[in-house]
Amino acid sequence: MSESTETVAPVPQQPWPGRGPAAQVAGAALGFGLRAALALMLWHVRRAGSADHRFVAKGIGPRALFIVPAACLAMPLLWLGRRTLHRPDQYPYWMDDLLLSIVALDLAGNVFDLYDGYTHFDLIPHAHGTGALTVLTACLLDLPIGTAALLATGGHALLEAQEYASDRLFGYRNVRGRWDTIGDLAAGAAGTAIYGGLYRALNRRFRIGASGSGHGRARSRS
Repeated sequence: MSESTETVAPVPQQPWPGRGPAAQVAGAALGFGLRAALALMLWHVRRAGSADHRFVAKGIGPRALFIVPAACLAMPLLWLGRRTLHRPDQYPYWMDDLLLSIVALDLAGNVFDLYDGYTHFDLIPHAHGTGALTVLTACLLDLPIGTAALLATGGHALLEAQEYASDRLFGYRNVRGRWDTIGDLAAGAAGTAIYGGLYRALNRRFRIGASGSGHGRARSRS
């Protein structure tokens, strides 16, 4: 009996609903709202001053003055850079919103006194920030989710080291002790696992990556 091999044609993935016209408008509106909220919170932080009990010994003013504009400009500049390289992708409104949400959540935690008012509130931004960074890295750079998770986790560990060093060098109070750091890293790992798992599940069905060209693999059957 002869043995034959049958190749099953690749099954195209469905287009990501976030690329539709209505979703793009919603994403653009959300991005505008997040930028407006960040601008208002930055103005409030600068107006309140470093002596305010919410911001004292945290370096929030200088940090926000750098991070807020950087976050607002990062995705537009990245998109313009891709167009310059003749890669005219659709503007990634929802990835833009995801990036802005990291900064907005962190800054809101300080403005609304959530970090000092609720001992474990910081676990939320650490989980969301690391998880969102995992998705952003995987999507925008078209990397495997495992690689993106490693990069995001490494970046989170560097952030924790920076906070510890700034507390030692400048007398800030960002880290409450060893267990605070352990909790933050654990929350980041949990966020990476949850967000990364959701992204992987969605990416099996939809074309989410920057190239938007994902397809199912061909299977062989003997």
